[in-house]
Amino acid sequence: MKNNRGFTLIELLIVVAIIGILAAIAIPNFLQAQVRSKVARCQADMRTEFEGYELYNVDNNEYPIPMDYCSAAPSQAFHSRSSVLITTPVDYITSLTLDPFVLKDSTFWGGACNYPQSVGQRYVYYRTQWMVDELGDYWGGTLVPWVGQIMMYGYGPDKTPFQGAAATLLPYDPTNGTISSGNIIRTQLKQDGILPNPVTGTYLWP
Repeated sequence: MKNNRGFTLIELLIVVAIIGILAAIAIPNFLQAQVRSKVARCQADMRTEFEGYELYNVDNNEYPIPMDYCSAAPSQAFHSRSSVLITTPVDYITSLTLDPFVLKDSTFWGGACNYPQSVGQRYVYYRTQWMVDELGDYWGGTLVPWVGQIMMYGYGPDKTPFQGAAATLLPYDPTNGTISSGNIIRTQLKQDGILPNPVTGTYLWP
């Protein structure tokens, strides 16, 4: 005779519990893999754009000014973005990329000068000597020796450019957790991260 006995309620609950445990293990790992891939993408994007800036400098004997600078608000040079001058009229790189950690509607400001949202989603780009020339020696002479002539950063997995008023350049460190505070930074003096500030010995602005 055939045994038509089905699963009991207890057996079904055990199966559901096992599936739930496996899902609880797998989903966080999947999300962390997504974050790691975005971090790698940021690093590759900034490396490509850096090459464009260096090629531009070879031809023009200077680095391009940031995209969203305007004379009506020179202090906004702090919050500048990648420049189209490396894609047009000469294509030093094919196209500018967008920071995958910047929210779609994210912009630094909307004051004296307004720009398309796509500009606000680009990586932050500093031409450091130009910033000193425009804004004065706020850094006590340390900015260019600290980071070089140019630098870039992405928001990082915390999706914010700031880690406190004085800690804008806190570097992202995945050993503190895949989704942790800090910016993904590339400077002319360091390809991944940032050197400590030569005055303060920290990663903070002086």
